[in-house]
Amino acid sequence: MGLYEYKLKEDEDSLRFQAAIHGAKLKESGRPSSKDNLGRPVPMFGDPKDYESVSQEEREEMTQKMLGKHKVWAGGAFAGK
Repeated sequence: MGLYEYKLKEDEDSLRFQAAIHGAKLKESGRPSSKDNLGRPVPMFGDPKDYESVSQEEREEMTQKMLGKHKVWAGGAFAGK
């Protein structure tokens, strides 16, 4: 298991523990949903390993596109930042 997967698992375990303490009923373990509460697709960054062969210039371009998608998805909440 790589560092990225380990961190995802660690975060999930921590959140599951906190939810259990507060009495939440939990579903089986799994990746977070790619849709928000309104059913809209959530823009998600990929695994950094997938981008190791991409040049730094392409990475920056892809990052800017993803940030733009996130700003649109967030309803302009981060437009001024």
